[in-house]
Amino acid sequence: MINIKIKEAADILNAGLWGTYDWDKPIKGVSIDSRKVTENSLFIPIKGMTVNGHAFVKDAIEKGAAASLWNKDEPNPPEDIALILVEDTVKSLQDLSRYYRNKLNVKIVGVTGSNGKTSTKDITAAILSQKYKTQKTLGNYNTEIGVPYTLLSLDEDCQAAVIEMGMERKGEIEFLTDLVQPDIAIITSVGLVHIDNFPSIEEIAKAKLEIVKGIKDGGLFIYYGDDPLIEETVKNTEIKEGVRRQTFGLNKSNTIWLKEFRQDLEGITIRVSDESLDEIHIDILGKHQALNAMAAILAGRELGMKPEEIRSGLSRIEKTGLRNEVIKIDKCNILNDCYKSNPVSIMAALDIFDLFDSKKKIAVLGDMLGYREISHDIHYKAGRDLSSHHIDELVTIGQEAKFIAKGARENTSIKSIVEFDTKEEAASYLKKYLSEDCTILIKGSRFLKLEYIANKLKEWENE
Repeated sequence: MINIKIKEAADILNAGLWGTYDWDKPIKGVSIDSRKVTENSLFIPIKGMTVNGHAFVKDAIEKGAAASLWNKDEPNPPEDIALILVEDTVKSLQDLSRYYRNKLNVKIVGVTGSNGKTSTKDITAAILSQKYKTQKTLGNYNTEIGVPYTLLSLDEDCQAAVIEMGMERKGEIEFLTDLVQPDIAIITSVGLVHIDNFPSIEEIAKAKLEIVKGIKDGGLFIYYGDDPLIEETVKNTEIKEGVRRQTFGLNKSNTIWLKEFRQDLEGITIRVSDESLDEIHIDILGKHQALNAMAAILAGRELGMKPEEIRSGLSRIEKTGLRNEVIKIDKCNILNDCYKSNPVSIMAALDIFDLFDSKKKIAVLGDMLGYREISHDIHYKAGRDLSSHHIDELVTIGQEAKFIAKGARENTSIKSIVEFDTKEEAASYLKKYLSEDCTILIKGSRFLKLEYIANKLKEWENE
């Protein structure tokens, strides 16, 4: 993590100092949540829509922070603690991370995509950790705040880092890749995510391709080669001379392709075109994870990983939560996949759902957010497409998800379809299934926080 003196931080940010203090005191790392302040860190208060972090500056100092940033336009700065006065705390967080990134001698893999970026991050980090001291984005810190925070959290002797980059609007990936300066950039997929902020899926693809602008000279660009939209967008995107391209997918035209695939509830078993890797078993579920693994393999090979190191890494993946978590409660299985939801990720979750051999299969689907005027149609088609999966009961949550129910009623043979407005109502309804031989899939947009249902069912387990 960044390790500099308070006055050095002020110089980097071209900022003033406030209060009477030992300005030579070292700062070790940064904190952006006063509840999670680390000793001698620099607290960076963020002014959000509902919460202003400046209200917690004193708490942060009392918990061990060495100093805090302070927006100049915020009134009444406390005088008895060390403050660095800045125009904008978020911009200062970003500027500090840019300074620190340029000091680090680290190989960075940047990952973006409509689906699969977090899993690809986890898999890539697992592979690289077999040879290098490796760190990665924790949780979902993939925004204009999360990415610089992640960079500032990297150890000074970190050798490899995997940084996830998310976006909601045009220009965000370009900004983040400029901070990260990846040696390797990966695009996992392009889909109808955040379409409410874009006029078309073609524009989403262009926004994802912004990642290539930050790739270092001589670096590598890895992308899913089976998607014609990505391929066409790559052809129409200016990529700096010296940046190489490699692809992954199912077709033999790719740099690496999937030759064999099997899966059961113990994970997936794959064989890829790289014969040196032989057959590989990975403790993750879903055919889409085989694609993510191939992207990670390409990154590993680029950084000199040996076949045995790659295989070892694929057996030691530390997975980020809320993605295909299997929770066992008595005879009931819960497939908890609540991190996000869109038509592609629903179908991927249902492919895993099909693996469970239970007497009753219950799919719990919540609103998919971010689809503007096409939302009703997107939800209706998702319900229609449930016909290709064995589902005994469909439970929907939210106003938009009512169109999933409508699509299922009009196009599938699902016997029971139940609609709820809230997750609390749905959880109470599902409680009756805890002692039955059943599998419950829970899937919805992050905003809904549908993990509440799995957590409540676990609470009720011993009642």
